[in-house]
Amino acid sequence: LIRLFSSSLQINELLDRVVSRSTDVLGDTSFIVLSADGEEIKVEAAFSKDRDRLVKILMTTVNLGGQALRGDLLSEVLKRRQPVTIPNLQQAAVSEEIHSLIEKYSLTSLLAVPIHTKNVVLGAFISLATRPKVFTAEDLVTATALADFTAIALENAGLFSELQRSAITDPLTGVYNTRFFHEILGRETARADRYTTPLSLLMIDVDSFKLVNDNYGNVVGNKVLTQIAKTVESTVRNTDFVFRCDGDKFGVVLPGTNIEGALHAAEKILQKVESSNILTSLGYSGPVTVSIGLSEYHREGHIETLVAEADQALYASKRSCGNCVRSFEAAFGQKELGLESL
Repeated sequence: LIRLFSSSLQINELLDRVVSRSTDVLGDTSFIVLSADGEEIKVEAAFSKDRDRLVKILMTTVNLGGQALRGDLLSEVLKRRQPVTIPNLQQAAVSEEIHSLIEKYSLTSLLAVPIHTKNVVLGAFISLATRPKVFTAEDLVTATALADFTAIALENAGLFSELQRSAITDPLTGVYNTRFFHEILGRETARADRYTTPLSLLMIDVDSFKLVNDNYGNVVGNKVLTQIAKTVESTVRNTDFVFRCDGDKFGVVLPGTNIEGALHAAEKILQKVESSNILTSLGYSGPVTVSIGLSEYHREGHIETLVAEADQALYASKRSCGNCVRSFEAAFGQKELGLESL
């Protein structure tokens, strides 16, 4: 167990190894079920030395609509944190379908123990035995140790995921940060080169943001930035990436999008930000608009060039009138698109 849990396995692979290795010392069929709230239960890992038995058990569980998982047995384990041992499944009060399964595969005993940390129950480890195996108190100790190690692994995985998330997320707005911006650009430009697919970049700046801070203070200014980030995120596609690059400046990476598609996305953002009346929604008066510059990636080009072109277009947009979009096109110059032409 110590060697297994100190390995560098991903958590899903680790859980698969836990259930498979457990069949060497406990029953020959094992499951790990996880539950975030004690109600919604998900089978996360399963293994049996008899593959046909495992398939039939899982099919029965699915056909019963999850009732087999949400019964009194697991309720005892998940809500009361109490292990459950049924030494004789033949005499257990179960449904006709499950009893038929017990008979068909000669299931004799069941053992279920909670997988929990100090504060929360994460799920349960379940082991099924066949003749002539009958679970004993010693088996319960083994299963509890295994569940405890699993809880540590799950908790550590959660903490690691949170660390990973926080490392690439802007703490104020919740969108991605500058560090991840450059990483994504590197990945997406390489993908565009490899598959000859379009890629565009939007750079967004809040118009007259200094006035917002001067008139209403930094707290209100931060709320405005957060609202703009949420507005942009809700306007673009799920496959697009939104970043806070610096101060009141945002970037949007649009994979698979040419210049026309990027202009359309920028138009929608302009309209959505202006119509959201962000300051009014916060209890203040005054308009909040953005300026947008965009550029399209050219095959085997440089990330720095893509960003520089979008920045030049953004500055041209801000010098013009604000609340408008300018695109940078290496071959044809710049093309302006303002709200008045929408």
